[in-house]
Amino acid sequence: MRGRAGRRMLAEVRASESTYRCDACGLEVRGAPAGRGLLLFPRGDEVVREEPPLCEKCALAISLTALHRFIEEEEEG
Repeated sequence: MRGRAGRRMLAEVRASESTYRCDACGLEVRGAPAGRGLLLFPRGDEVVREEPPLCEKCALAISLTALHRFIEEEEEG
């Protein structure tokens, strides 16, 4: 009895978790995004801001690439 109830509760929890598609790689992921991108689009006098969700792998890769480029720029300048 406990096994069935436990599996049922786990299934309910999983069903209630939201899913999203990573904006960088397109992978569908369950749960909360590991990170968010930042996209800025100028539209006339306004700037539209979007923060698309990223999976863990893409969030890490993008942040490390940005850090590496920042360090390179500091060394050159």
